[in-house]
Amino acid sequence: MYTKKWISISTIIFFFFLYTIFSYAEEEKKKEELKIIDESKIESSLNLNNITKLKNIVIKYRSNVQEHHIDDGKSYLDGNAFIEYLDTKIKADRIELNWKNGDLYAIGKKKNVIVIQKGDNQYYTSRRFHINLDNQKWNADNVYIQEKDYVIIAKDIKKENDYSLMKKVIYTADPFFIEKKDKIPDFYLKTDFLKYFHKKKYVITGPVFFYWYQVPIPIIFPFLYIPLKKDNSRISSFGITYPSFLIQNKKITIENIGFYFPISDYFNFLISSSIYGGEKWKLETKMEYKLKYSYNGSIHFNYQYLSNKKFDYQFKWKHYKDSNSNSEIKFNADINYYFDNFSPVNSIKYEEMNISNISIKKNFQNYFLNMEAYIIQKRNKGITQLKIPEISISMRQKPFFIKKPFFYPLIMDYHIFSHNYIEYNSIFPLLKKIKQKIDIQTGIKHTINISTFIPINPYFKIYPRIHYKGYSTWNLNSWTSTLFQKTNVLTDILFSSLEGFLELNNKDFLLRHQIAPIVSFKIKSYLPLNQNNKNNLIENRIIFILNNNLELKIKNNKNLKDFTYKKIKIIDLFQVKTFYFFDKNYFHLEKFYFMGYTNFTKYLKMKYKGGINLYEKRKYNTFLFDNRNEKKRMYFHFSFHENFEYEINFFNNKYEKKGKNRYEYFLFDKYNYAIYPIPLNLKIDLNSTYENYFHQKKLFNVFLSINGFINLTKYWNIEINTDYNLLKNKISFLKLVFYRDLRSFKINFDWVPIGEDHYWSFFIGIKDPNLSKLLQYKEIHY
Repeated sequence: MYTKKWISISTIIFFFFLYTIFSYAEEEKKKEELKIIDESKIESSLNLNNITKLKNIVIKYRSNVQEHHIDDGKSYLDGNAFIEYLDTKIKADRIELNWKNGDLYAIGKKKNVIVIQKGDNQYYTSRRFHINLDNQKWNADNVYIQEKDYVIIAKDIKKENDYSLMKKVIYTADPFFIEKKDKIPDFYLKTDFLKYFHKKKYVITGPVFFYWYQVPIPIIFPFLYIPLKKDNSRISSFGITYPSFLIQNKKITIENIGFYFPISDYFNFLISSSIYGGEKWKLETKMEYKLKYSYNGSIHFNYQYLSNKKFDYQFKWKHYKDSNSNSEIKFNADINYYFDNFSPVNSIKYEEMNISNISIKKNFQNYFLNMEAYIIQKRNKGITQLKIPEISISMRQKPFFIKKPFFYPLIMDYHIFSHNYIEYNSIFPLLKKIKQKIDIQTGIKHTINISTFIPINPYFKIYPRIHYKGYSTWNLNSWTSTLFQKTNVLTDILFSSLEGFLELNNKDFLLRHQIAPIVSFKIKSYLPLNQNNKNNLIENRIIFILNNNLELKIKNNKNLKDFTYKKIKIIDLFQVKTFYFFDKNYFHLEKFYFMGYTNFTKYLKMKYKGGINLYEKRKYNTFLFDNRNEKKRMYFHFSFHENFEYEINFFNNKYEKKGKNRYEYFLFDKYNYAIYPIPLNLKIDLNSTYENYFHQKKLFNVFLSINGFINLTKYWNIEINTDYNLLKNKISFLKLVFYRDLRSFKINFDWVPIGEDHYWSFFIGIKDPNLSKLLQYKEIHY
C-alpha cells in the first residue's frame, strides 16, 4: 500500500521537474505592435442630419488626401485615414463613405492593419472592413478581437444586431500572446464556426479542438458554451456551470454541475448538483435578485443525502442594500437555518452554530433606531435560541459647556435596549430521552455615558467619564425577576511627557528616554443580582501607567559644524500598568501588567507582554449575565520576528544578452545558457508562552516557525511552512508546496508529511478564468 502511494508521489514530482528544461531560448524578431489610434488633429466637418437618412450622427475625420463627390454622396479618405462616429473609431490606409446609404469601407494596404475601436473593444483586420452606419451591421476578413483576458481571431466575421458569426476561429487566453510577447499562443481552442454574443459576453461553438504548442490534444468537445463576462447592467443571464472533478482517496467527486437561467430582468435562478464518490449527493438551488432602490439579495436551498438514511438541508436568505445608498431606512436579512438527523448532541468536539438575523435601521437627526430578530442554533447542544424583537435606541447630545473656553463640550450618549428571549431544547428522533425545555425571558438595558475633557496646559489633561448600565430581566417560566446595575466613575489624568538625555563620547552619542505618566481613578458601584441581598458592592481602584520609549542618536558629520543625528529605536514602547484597589481600611495591589515592542528594522521586530493577577475577578459581559472568571496567574508572552530577503546569484552581471518573450527574465552567455538570480525569502518567528496558575497548572511552550519560498526560476516556486517545538525537540508541522507556471496552465503539488492531517494533493489547471472550471484536474490523498 505504501509502495503504491510513494510511486504516485514520485511520478508527480518527476512530472513537475520534467518542465524545468527551459534554459535555452531562441531569439526572435520583434513583432510589429498594434498601435492605439491617434486622435490628434481631428476635423469636424460632416453633419449628416439633412443630407442622408442617418440622423443625429456627426462624423469626424482626417487623412492625407480627401475627395468629396457631392453629387454621388461619397467621400474618399486616402493615407492615414481616420474616422469617428458615435462610439466607433476606425483607422486605415483608405476609407470610403457613402452618405446616402450609410455604407463605409475601410481598406488596408501592405502590412498596415485596420484598427476598429468600438467602446472598450478593440478589433484588428488586415484586408477589408465594411459597416453600414444605419443598421450597425458589419463584416470583415482576418479579424483580431482584443479583450482584457482573451483574444479571438477569425478568418471571416459577420456582425448582426446582437451577435457575430465567425468562421475559422482561434480562441486563446495566453498572457504572452495577449501582451504581444509571442507570435504564437501556447494553448488555444480552434473551431470552424462560432457565435459570439456581444452584450451578454458568451460564446456558443462546436466542435472544438484543443492545441498545445500547435500540437493537437486528443480532446474534442462537440459543443462548448463559454460565459466570457457577466453583464453587470442586468442580472438576467443564462448558461451552464461547468463541474469541477476531484479524486479524493481514490474516489471520484463531481461538484457543481448545473445550469442557470433568468426568470425576469431582476431574477436569476441556478440549480446544480454534486456527487461525492457514491457516498453522498447534494442538490443546490440559488435565486439572485436585484430590485429597485439598490436592494440586492439571494435565496439558497440546499439538500444533501448521505448513506444510512442520513440527510440534511439548509435554507439561506441574504438581503441587503447598497452601502453607497443614502436612504435613511435600511433593511438587511441574513437567514441561515440548518437541520439534520445525525448531528451529535452534548458534543464539545463538534461545536457548530448557525446564526440568522433580520434588522431594520433608521437614522433620525439626533437618534438612531435599530430593530433586530435573531435565531441561534447550537447544533451540538440541540438548543435553538430566539430573540424577537430586539430593539435599541441611541442618541448623542452636547448639553453643556458648548462655548466655555476652559471645558471641552460635555458629551452624553444614551442607549436603551430591550428584547424577548426564547430558548428551546429540541428533541432528536434518536434521542427522545432528552427532556423538552422552553425558557422565555424578557429584558431591558439602559446605558448612559457622559464625558468631557479639561486641559490644564502645559502640565496635564483631565478626562472625566461616567458609565452607567442597568439590566432588568423577567423569566416568564418561573415568574422571577433579576436586577443588575453598574456605575463606573472614571477620571484619567494625562501628564505631559518628560524627557532625559545621556551624553556619551563627547556628544557623539545621545541616549534619549521619554516617559509619559497617566493616573486613572475608577469607582465601580454594583447592585446585586439577587434582590434578597440589599448590600451594594463598591470597588475603588487606582491605576498607574507609565509609557516609555528609548532611542539612541548618533552624530553624522562629526568633523563639521553643521551636523545631524541619526536615530536608532531601542524601545518603541514599553508600558507598565499597576492596579490597586482600596477602601478606608486597606490598600492592596490587584495586578501588575507590562507590554512592549521594538521595530529594530523594517524586517526585524520584537514584542512581549506579561503580568501577575493576584485576585480572581468575575466579569459580567453579556445581557444574559454569562460570567467569566479572571483567574489568579502569572504569565509572559514573547515573540520575535525576522523577514529575510536575499537574492542568490552565482554569476556576475557581465552577461548583457537578454532573452525575449518568455525568457526576458534571463540573461544568456555566449553558449546561450541561461543565467538568472534566485530570490529567497524567509520569515522566522520565535514564540514563547509561559502561564502559571498558582497551585493548579503550568504552561510553557516555545515554538520556532519558518515560512519561506525560493524561486528556482521565474516560473518555479517552492514554499515551506514548518513549526518546531524547541522544548520537545521535534517538528510539529511541515508543509511543502511546489508551484509551476506553464504559461497558460499552472501546477500545484502540496505535501504535508508531518502534522495532524497527513496528505498530498496535486492540481493542474488552466489560468484562463473563462475555462478554469472546465479544464482542471485535482487529486487528494490522506
